[in-house]
Amino acid sequence: MARLSRIEAVERPPTLGRRAYQQIQQAIRDGVITHGEIYSENELAESLGMSRTPVREALIALNREGIVTIESQRGFRLKEISEAERQEIFNLRSLLEAFVARRLTASATGQDLARLRSLVDAQERLGETDPTSQFLALDEDFHLLQSEILGLERTRAMMADLRGAMWLIGLEALSLPRRQQDVVAEHRAIIDAIESGDPDAAADAVHHHLETTASAIHSPGEPRPAGR
Repeated sequence: MARLSRIEAVERPPTLGRRAYQQIQQAIRDGVITHGEIYSENELAESLGMSRTPVREALIALNREGIVTIESQRGFRLKEISEAERQEIFNLRSLLEAFVARRLTASATGQDLARLRSLVDAQERLGETDPTSQFLALDEDFHLLQSEILGLERTRAMMADLRGAMWLIGLEALSLPRRQQDVVAEHRAIIDAIESGDPDAAADAVHHHLETTASAIHSPGEPRPAGR
């Protein structure tokens, strides 16, 4: 049977549900949708200029990922992440990201390292006065690109799922003084360790970054930093 591998796939525009998902995701990152509030699906659909169906589809997906809680007849709210869940998230990230960093020490090319550095350079250029949502988006790209470089699709998918919960708690850490500069330095240390070819050093750099991030995040019972 003749092969059809040379036929190019048709690029389809994102569905309305996917567009709604992306807009809600951005609203969470921007701090427009915050903890402690209940939001109306009808008002959200009106704000997005969509019917309730794609908005509902997006909220169901976010609920499945543990980002929002849907309350019958009332609306939806951001999910509160318990201290046990936070610990689990960071433990899983530590296992997956250290594994990836170790693998990269044996195979990362100069071009791969340049791609990672360009993301960290972009984070540094944002500065402290720019929206943390942009910083978080670059942070996500930095962490997911590493498994993408290796072609580890399942690992990347698992890491992407964990990133969803990080939207809810990442803003807390980044609101602390100098945390953005520290993150940039920690990301550079990971890249340098990968470039050195030392898998233990790469894993240690990942562990240090995640431990520092975890310690910067307040537990649910503690007061949140002003402005977040």
